[in-house]
Amino acid sequence: MQTYPIAEARRFSLREVQRQELLRQEGLSIELLCFEAGQRLEGPSEPAGCVYQVLEGEALVREASGSTRLGQGVLGAAKAGAEHTIENAGGGLLVLLRTRPA
Repeated sequence: MQTYPIAEARRFSLREVQRQELLRQEGLSIELLCFEAGQRLEGPSEPAGCVYQVLEGEALVREASGSTRLGQGVLGAAKAGAEHTIENAGGGLLVLLRTRPA
């Protein structure tokens, strides 16, 4: 089994959300997303959708159907083809795992 140390992949920048691919294999991609306070990211409209897991902080996910807050330890699933935006809803850091088809 391979292991992927998430703590070592954490990177932050005041200029933009930092992305670090942790795993890409057999049609699956897992990426670490690190947000400073106030940062936001336009999410991809994935044909098969994607899943976010909050590791630290609080995220606000905006979709055409409305907004959802995600806190630490919560999974959120973006529907296939749904455009969405993710933003840091707290005053500290936000760290997410994004799982999607590769």
